[in-house]
Amino acid sequence: MPLIDKTCLAGMKSPVRHIMQEHLGNSIFTISPERSAEFAASLGDFRLIYNNERRWIFHADPILKEISVSRGAIELVWCASLAHYLYYTKLIQGKKHDTEHEIDIHKVPEVSDAFKLLRWAIVCQLNNNSNDDWPEGLPLPVPCPEKESNENVADELTLVACAFLLHHELAHINLRHRGFTKSDLQDSSLRQLCLDQEKDADATAAEWVLGGITPSVPAFVKRILGITQALLILNMIGLYRGSLGGFSHPFSYDRLDSRLKGALGAQSHVAKGFAFSILDLHYQNTGRKMQQTKFDTPEEALEHLCDMLAKEFSKSP
Repeated sequence: MPLIDKTCLAGMKSPVRHIMQEHLGNSIFTISPERSAEFAASLGDFRLIYNNERRWIFHADPILKEISVSRGAIELVWCASLAHYLYYTKLIQGKKHDTEHEIDIHKVPEVSDAFKLLRWAIVCQLNNNSNDDWPEGLPLPVPCPEKESNENVADELTLVACAFLLHHELAHINLRHRGFTKSDLQDSSLRQLCLDQEKDADATAAEWVLGGITPSVPAFVKRILGITQALLILNMIGLYRGSLGGFSHPFSYDRLDSRLKGALGAQSHVAKGFAFSILDLHYQNTGRKMQQTKFDTPEEALEHLCDMLAKEFSKSP
């Protein structure tokens, strides 16, 4: 079992405190309960450290066998999980991709409030806001939310997404990956090694989360949606920052595409429709426009959008 340093929680005001206190550390092994014995035997030797910073931190030190996670990262994942879930289920689910739809998030109050909250969380990241606050009058995580409530679903999606991100960092430790400085990454061979390590960590994390079950098992849907959500968040914040990787990490859209194809192949799945809908939302919200707007399948739509992102971002660093 990992050691968890929760020292910072004593003075934390953010409502994500209870998620970090009660559930976050456990998520790394409860995500795959069928592999709990294997986890204890081979993956449990590390230290998980929480900190009260708002900037995004999911980071492993393979030498010290430590994983650091920030309060701000959990805030962003929770806010995005609530907004993305409500957007998809209230406004998108059931619609076809072969017809253009005009979607107004402000027509549904709970969706509108969730996106006001997400906007706040994104702006906090973009502006390096270091406060420990939460906007009044908007949704927030609560201890013991009612089953199947919006807050409960946001908690669950957050924890699955975080479990994948934590397993990604744990893979760096267990695969004995080396760290790189900015100076190292000026060397093209070292930069490629760094990118390869990140791809290996993604694949290892996905295998841990999904490897013990088949797509026919109900738990598979929850887990693949959590992985998709984690990678969508990286794409989301990258779109608003104007950088989707390609230097120290693979391009975020490639990471999303690779994990979905690795888990699902060419088969149609709700995770692909969810991925396209959310990625398209943020793509257009950052002032970008799709060249094509009608598609036969969600898979075709997602492929087109990833191609659009590649044309814009995949240039030599």
